[in-house]
Amino acid sequence: MKYTIIGSGVAGIAAIEAIRSVDRSGEITLIGDDPHGFYSRPGLAYYLSGEIQDQALFPRRKEDYHKLRFRYLKGRVKRILRDQHYLEVEGHEYVAYDRLLLSLGALATRLEVAGSKLEGVLKLDHLSDANQIIKMARKGKTAIVVGGGITALELAEGLVARGLKVHYLLRGDRYWSNVLDEQESKIVEHRLKEEGVKLHYHSEVIEISGKHNRVNAVRLQDGVVLKCDLVAYAVGIRPRTGLAKDAALEVDRGILVNEYMQTNDPGIFAAGDVAQVYDPCTKRSVLDSLWTPAREQGSIAGLNMAGQKKAYIKPAPFNVTRLTGLT
Repeated sequence: MKYTIIGSGVAGIAAIEAIRSVDRSGEITLIGDDPHGFYSRPGLAYYLSGEIQDQALFPRRKEDYHKLRFRYLKGRVKRILRDQHYLEVEGHEYVAYDRLLLSLGALATRLEVAGSKLEGVLKLDHLSDANQIIKMARKGKTAIVVGGGITALELAEGLVARGLKVHYLLRGDRYWSNVLDEQESKIVEHRLKEEGVKLHYHSEVIEISGKHNRVNAVRLQDGVVLKCDLVAYAVGIRPRTGLAKDAALEVDRGILVNEYMQTNDPGIFAAGDVAQVYDPCTKRSVLDSLWTPAREQGSIAGLNMAGQKKAYIKPAPFNVTRLTGLT
């Protein structure tokens, strides 16, 4: 049996571990386009704040990978040839599969305003992004942070920890209003203010201006102009569904799969941030963008790829996070 996995995140690694738990001899190929391979994406916030070094982001050692016995190809898959059971891979020509897993993850939604492509307009998507933020923070004094969820808050705190003056722009009248109640928002906001973060409510960027192709200010909807050395944003994510769409797999917001992580092609599976999974309890297909569900979905997908009939039943939502030092 030839198993091929696209995506080197936690869902892909969990799938390999699950496959190897029941099939010791099948060929496994992992194809990934992240230059850093598998690392802890949630750990990027702690790396940005200086609490951990980059080595701590990597939860597996070389020996762990050797035990799993898989081939790793660094590259980008251009096309899935479903009829032939082949993948067209940039720089590697064609890779065959009997069972295929799409664990491509999601990308940060771009900030779509004039000037968003200037140097110094940054997101926190990958380790490369974190390294770029740290590099630019060394040269800067003032940062603007845009976004209303956990990642935006992590950007604000990371930049404060790096010694920058931070302006945090909120579109509404309080922080993360779709998750926190009013009192909880106030607690987070109070602690941000104690750290020296300047909060701007009902604020929206309409233009980013620059000098010599590098950001130097933002203009808000109310006409206010804020000078800055960098702009960091986190305004949502979008699953990487392009390959699936091109291969005529069923796609809604994510790649649609049943409770066995199977797409409308019985030989192709999806798991993690890219997968929109059917939940037999609610009779709905849902997206999840958390580390633990990605790992669990990858594991279930791997077992089903190896012939074990096992359903993924979405558990009660549970997440532990840290907001302004509060766990």
